[in-house]
Amino acid sequence: MGPWIEQHATLLQVGVSVATLMIWIFYAQLLFQSYRRVRRPKIVINQMLGTSDKVRFLISNMSQEAIHIDKVLVCLGDETHQVCKQVTDTDPELDFQVDEVRTEDRKSARAARLNEVTVQGPLESGRCIELGALQNLMRRITQQARANDEPDPAVGQGACRIEIIVIAVYSSEKGVIGASRAFACDDGGRLHPEEVQTTQYAGFFARRRMARLHAQYT
Repeated sequence: MGPWIEQHATLLQVGVSVATLMIWIFYAQLLFQSYRRVRRPKIVINQMLGTSDKVRFLISNMSQEAIHIDKVLVCLGDETHQVCKQVTDTDPELDFQVDEVRTEDRKSARAARLNEVTVQGPLESGRCIELGALQNLMRRITQQARANDEPDPAVGQGACRIEIIVIAVYSSEKGVIGASRAFACDDGGRLHPEEVQTTQYAGFFARRRMARLHAQYT
């Protein structure tokens, strides 16, 4: 055995070196995947408070860092025929009554009601923001359609299927990222998510799709 090892020492050394290199590559890949998984943005869209038309939607930031929510779209219908409307902001002409607020409290009152008129803005890691109730979202979509002299997309579509798309900016990613989740009604009229998880759009081609949506709904 000893003479055979001495005879093939060079070959054995090369084999050991290759095996060591493969082990290092394997562990380096595990570390890289773990790093990417931690740095990857993750937005969760969920429903709460029941399954009726009064159900409310919640947007949570489960990323490692803060995100900036730029646009939120609500789409009615299935993939073959889908109508999307932007619900990021409420009606900008809506006049909130602040005349009765004392002068020194007006600034804080305006800041306090900022979350009531828009979901746009930074969202810290581990924080969430409420998008609103389903019936309110449907009413806003109807108001937008009437303001633009368009047919009401809710007529004939109902709330049988609704998809929520969030377009945001994440510090470690170029361009915009996004997330979406679809909810559908069962035979009893109860609203449930179609998939267990929220679909994330953080890859190269997915971000290009989000960029096109962002440009379309300015």
